[in-house]
Amino acid sequence: MSLSALHFKLVLLVCTAAAAAAQTKRGCEDTCGNVSIPYPFGTSKNCYMNERFFVNCTTTTTSSGQATTSLIYGTNLPVLDISIDPPELTFSDNVSKHCYNSKHGFPWHSIWFRNFAISNTKNRFTVVGCDTYAHFRDLNSSFMTGCSLSCTSWTRFEEGACSGVGCCQTNFPEAIMNYKITLKSFDNYTDVRNFNPCGYAFVAKEGSFNFSHRDLRDLGNRTQFPVVVDWAVANQTCHEAQKDPSSYACKQNSICNGSESGIGYHCVCKEGFTGNPYLFGCKGIYASAFRTKLLFLTFKPCLFVYMRALHSALLALLTPICF
Repeated sequence: MSLSALHFKLVLLVCTAAAAAAQTKRGCEDTCGNVSIPYPFGTSKNCYMNERFFVNCTTTTTSSGQATTSLIYGTNLPVLDISIDPPELTFSDNVSKHCYNSKHGFPWHSIWFRNFAISNTKNRFTVVGCDTYAHFRDLNSSFMTGCSLSCTSWTRFEEGACSGVGCCQTNFPEAIMNYKITLKSFDNYTDVRNFNPCGYAFVAKEGSFNFSHRDLRDLGNRTQFPVVVDWAVANQTCHEAQKDPSSYACKQNSICNGSESGIGYHCVCKEGFTGNPYLFGCKGIYASAFRTKLLFLTFKPCLFVYMRALHSALLALLTPICF
């Protein structure tokens, strides 16, 4: 390997690593398990923007001795994904379950978000059962919605769709931060428990649940579903936030957008720019590409691509790609 080729390969590695680290403050955890942690979120002091963006990376040990690492938001919400654009946090929420034998199941539960809103465009309230009714209630207002389901073993169910027969889905308005699900039965599943011993209710990311008549028996043993939250920087409009440059979160080459949920604002890179708009600002895509081209032209006109043979980790093949 020539010295210039080695130099070029090292430069590429350094640039790639810097680009990946640019999503997180220096010295801060950038992943927890298989979940990336982009700023403004963080797991320790000085790594997150403010307390609303604190997430906790925890490791627990199962009864079999296996260690599991999880990213937790709030007191006990397992985080599955965090994205900057769109500004979303996806967590795993429990299924409410009510059975003919009241010793089994959890007929109600609630979720509390002090600062973020449950996405009303990415999630659906879903109820499954044949002797079941359930309510979804906003704990900060008088809003309530729900479903009522009644069917028999002779009912023709539509596979793959919540059509109102054995399965119902309904929407809810924007700006809901806290909700409670309540689940009950009309007749304690007396006439349906041979094929539907329990009813189920849950909020789930759209597309994460496809109904089958087999779900009436045990919901496929699923106990959790992903839920999408719209996060925002502060409970201010863009106009209000821009009045105070010291606290305004959008850095260089980014713009302010109102949150989809109607609460607060978030930042996005301007067209032609990329990066984390909350951390170092956004960099020009075309300018970066031009600088990379100039860097490349300082080396030989042929790029050697190193491909490792499958049968030996020690064998490398040099394949010249000339320009």
